[in-house]
Amino acid sequence: MDYEYQKEQSNLHLKDQIIRYLSYWKLFLITGIVCLILAILYLKYTPVQYKVNATILIKSEKSGMLSELSAFEDLSIVKNNNKEVENEIEILKSRPLFKNVVKKLNLNYQYFAKTKFSKRLVELYDNTPIKIIFKEDSLIVDPFANFIISIHSKNDFTITEEGYDSIKNGVFGQVISTRIGSLIINPNPDYLDSFIENEIFLSIKPVMDIVEDYKSRVSIGLVHQDANVISLSLNTTVKAKAKDILNGLVEEYNIDAANDKNQIYENTASFIKERLSIINTELSDIEQGVEVFKTSHNLTNVTSETELFLERSSENKKGVLETNTQLGLVDFMNEYLKENKESLLPVNLGFSEESIIRIIAQYNETALRRDEVLKSTTLKNPIVIRLNEKLQSLKLSLKQSLDNQKKTLKIKLKDLQRQDSVMNAKIASLPKKERELRDIVRQQEIKETLYLYLLQKREETAISLAATVSSAKVIEKAYSSKNPIKPKKRIVLLAAFMAAFLIPIMILFFKDLLDVKIKDKKEIQKKLDIPIVAEIPNTNTKGNFIIAKDDRSIVAEAFRIFESNLKFLLSESNNQTKTILVTSSITGEGKSFISANLSIILADPDKKVALLGLDLRSPKILEYLNLESAKGITNYVSDKNLNLEDIIINLDNIPNLDIINSGIIPPNPIDILKSKRLQELFVKLKSQYDYIIIDTPPINLVADPLLLADYVDLCIYVVRLGYSDRELLSVPENLYKNKRFSNISILLNDVNINSKKYYGSPYGYGYSKPKSWWKF
Repeated sequence: MDYEYQKEQSNLHLKDQIIRYLSYWKLFLITGIVCLILAILYLKYTPVQYKVNATILIKSEKSGMLSELSAFEDLSIVKNNNKEVENEIEILKSRPLFKNVVKKLNLNYQYFAKTKFSKRLVELYDNTPIKIIFKEDSLIVDPFANFIISIHSKNDFTITEEGYDSIKNGVFGQVISTRIGSLIINPNPDYLDSFIENEIFLSIKPVMDIVEDYKSRVSIGLVHQDANVISLSLNTTVKAKAKDILNGLVEEYNIDAANDKNQIYENTASFIKERLSIINTELSDIEQGVEVFKTSHNLTNVTSETELFLERSSENKKGVLETNTQLGLVDFMNEYLKENKESLLPVNLGFSEESIIRIIAQYNETALRRDEVLKSTTLKNPIVIRLNEKLQSLKLSLKQSLDNQKKTLKIKLKDLQRQDSVMNAKIASLPKKERELRDIVRQQEIKETLYLYLLQKREETAISLAATVSSAKVIEKAYSSKNPIKPKKRIVLLAAFMAAFLIPIMILFFKDLLDVKIKDKKEIQKKLDIPIVAEIPNTNTKGNFIIAKDDRSIVAEAFRIFESNLKFLLSESNNQTKTILVTSSITGEGKSFISANLSIILADPDKKVALLGLDLRSPKILEYLNLESAKGITNYVSDKNLNLEDIIINLDNIPNLDIINSGIIPPNPIDILKSKRLQELFVKLKSQYDYIIIDTPPINLVADPLLLADYVDLCIYVVRLGYSDRELLSVPENLYKNKRFSNISILLNDVNINSKKYYGSPYGYGYSKPKSWWKF
């Protein structure tokens, strides 16, 4: 049951809040109109932006080159570089790539035109009516300028630079000298006609400024953490331009990656060419030596015995040849490391040791990565320093591996030579000249084998150069979103709709938050346990308002309800005469208004009422009743010759109501209130009247009302809604808790009649408000 009651109270509170907010419907209406206008203006003048996306796949070496060069697997052309996708994203973000795109597309030249109605600038790209071409030899470095080109006809125009007074007339296709260089303006026949007698705004900015702009605007990232797919996106007002930028960026990335791969193979080809030239010279010298030796010693054929021993030692020779070949490769590589400290290392030379091949591949990969980073940074960058340290480490590892391999090969060669010496001992009986010839021929065979091997590697490198493929596969070329991403019409209108409600609510909320005035009855009920005797609505009239006996207004009805409630509150009093004191916290809360009208309501043919003006400091009673000044209580107390009848003011229109004015303002009102003469006055009044209404000063300002507590049966504490301060409610609360008065009640004054459900209408019971002209 309690829950239902609390729920009902909550619903009533919410309903009251809604009704209160609805009373400010004009504020909601004005705010809604303003927000709608602002939303329309925002949608009209904000450039429409679209999102352009492109998606690429970063190929791994296994899925990329090997699949396309599977026919050359036996030549060991392609090796897996194991590139990390994160590194490729950083390469895509590098300034050199953006710079190449900006230069190719001339993005530092921007063309604008004004719209017809809003007169805002919109960028022209593929629909521009003109194209600018600068003579490179005359163009200043990093130009910055803004030109206004007025097109007069299909042949001529006027060009003006903003910030400069010079105006030049020109003809399409002819050279025009400007501050930043000589240029030629060519027309675009497809769009020129629609821009005749209009202006084109040309903005020329430094290339690196445009590079930095697009570098910050282009978003590059992984589509999925576990995938090698990269997404590129750009928000723009010109879809065609953004598509060209993203596609151009991917194209430049592929070109850059291909150049890196070709650099390795070109370096290898150069190394092989150099070694072939050296070996060719050595081989020619050996062949000439064989020819001279045979001629000088008349050697034509090898004896059958020599052939037999040679057949037996053929396997030994093969091992010697292979070992010498590997030793030659080790020496070549050591020499190359000494002569070329920063170059890439040649690959696919045929080392038998896998660790050497692996270290060379790692070294080249790290060197390429360092060179790529150096394109957009300096040698002091921590990444470059770390990569250089890794290169030094790999070079030391390579040298160590080469040294170890050389030692191994020398041991193997020594063993083969030992075996060969045994074989030589067996053929010791052969002629000395024949043995010398065999040594010469053996050297010749070694050189020939190494020469043929390098020729094979040269062909393999040439094939690799011809078969270089792109590193990025385009999954989706740059495409634009169908709907604009900004501004979104629905969201803007929804935001305007919400703002139309939220802004007035926030204004009213903060207004209530900063307002310390009492607004309604509920605030008092929450704060105080004192009963509320009546609620007097506002009069909506200027000046003093005094009700008439036959008044049927809502204010008069409220005072009659007040009269009924008083009889209930005073029912426990045993005094024949009921004394009622009216006070408040501060001036202006309407205590004199309440006192005067309460006296009028209580005065009837059977009851006599006396209204005492005991606000000795600022009397208002006579002013409310439109009466002239007369002698009063202060005169009565100070002049003992005065009788009660001398200070009573009778009202002709209200026979049973007598007014006793406060009199002249005394220098010390406290002495008057404490005097025995005042006590005698109250004794006489109680013997002659049924009700005594006392108008007193505000109790929060002076102690006068408290001095009258002994004479009072009921204290009416007036609280004026929208005027009285919440903090001053502590005054009646303390009076009630400390029992300074035997009986105390709250009266609400100036209640808003539009927020109360009064019986009948504001015109009183029996009257009806005229209908508005729009109601039937």
